[in-house]
Amino acid sequence: MSNDSFQLDTERKLPALDYLNWMLKAAKNGKGIGAMLKEMTSLQFGKGKIQPEEYFLYQLYDDERYTPEAKRTFVGINGPTVPSPWAKVVNDKPTLTAMLRGLDFPIPETQAIVHPDRSFGGAFTLRTPDEIRKFLREDAEYPIFGKPFDSACSLGTANIKEFDYAADALILSDGRSVSLDDFIDQIKRFDSKYLFQSLMRTHESLIPIVGERVCTVRMYVISDDQGCELLRASWKIPGFANGADNFWRTGNILAGIEVETGKIGRTLRRTKDGTEPITEHPLTGHSFEDLVFPHWDEMREIVLKAAPNLPGCHFQGWDVALTDRGPILVELEGDGGDPIMEQLCFDTGLLQGRFLRFLDKSKEIAKQEKAESKAHKLAKLKRNMAVLSKNNPAPESSEPAEADAASSAETTTESPTATAASEKQPGPSGDKAQSTEQAAV
Repeated sequence: MSNDSFQLDTERKLPALDYLNWMLKAAKNGKGIGAMLKEMTSLQFGKGKIQPEEYFLYQLYDDERYTPEAKRTFVGINGPTVPSPWAKVVNDKPTLTAMLRGLDFPIPETQAIVHPDRSFGGAFTLRTPDEIRKFLREDAEYPIFGKPFDSACSLGTANIKEFDYAADALILSDGRSVSLDDFIDQIKRFDSKYLFQSLMRTHESLIPIVGERVCTVRMYVISDDQGCELLRASWKIPGFANGADNFWRTGNILAGIEVETGKIGRTLRRTKDGTEPITEHPLTGHSFEDLVFPHWDEMREIVLKAAPNLPGCHFQGWDVALTDRGPILVELEGDGGDPIMEQLCFDTGLLQGRFLRFLDKSKEIAKQEKAESKAHKLAKLKRNMAVLSKNNPAPESSEPAEADAASSAETTTESPTATAASEKQPGPSGDKAQSTEQAAV
């Protein structure tokens, strides 16, 4: 197959929005258009902020499957959450890997790191295209898995089976071939920040069920003042043509798991225009009905041991693979990730129980902290104004002095008319003065 057939994904290829067909499908299910629009509007502006496309993805128009109360428990991608700095921290894959390795948790083996500045202990550091070529030709231990530093949803990943020395090309797990130079050029689209890890091998108990492709379980943990609890879990299974298990890829499978028992529940396959329920794996033919995920207690144990090590990371979406080495912590969504993983295969959403109580409590705390911060700023402003007033007293007003001067002027200054009248009509004092002058003469 030609090199042109291979391109590292840079964006998710989601089904096109097809509201007309979705509404017609819902109408066939017995939901009237008017009732549907009213319900969509209510859920969109409700607490869960369910968008119209999410309404149809979850099939919330199905009144036989969902009660009105159950519909209101679903949360959309724009729904309420609690901000956490961990979302960005753990999205940096070398940082997360180094942290988990320091805590002695099982993680994928990192063979090399491509970055202009950074390095990773025990791995090859690749700065230039020539160093990448040398690694992939001579030093890599195949099969390997490549992925960008900080991408989500398996974007930019490559499942590389081996190196073809004759063609100077990489052979992917699906049989496609890509020239070495072309692959290096594609890495540049991710700012030349890329990881090469040893490809994990599927646990032998999973091979009869899903084949040899590595798959992970999204394990959703809430962490609060009561401790850590596994709320939901979903099994992500790659289709035959996909090198990664993220559910947005057509052909991939998502199965709900009961967190206490590990029993597999509703199982869906992604199609070009939505999802479809299945009861068995399309390639192996193995039934998902009455199936319990192998070594489920070990999977639960490792996640609940890791979760407390992230203080302040209240919603944690762990991707855990069951491998020939046992459970491996592959990646982590520090904000829980896309709620589709925790809701699509279940009859209720996350907005209930402990999750809802924590959201409401966090909202009240945030409101209280905002009020306290505002009061603190106001008090500080008043103190500053008082100090300023004390150090810089206002000058005394000149108005009283000016008033006194004006009053004095009024009493000592006479008008010309008054003076003339006084001269024409001398009083007793004037007569006395005149007699004094005559006596003197």
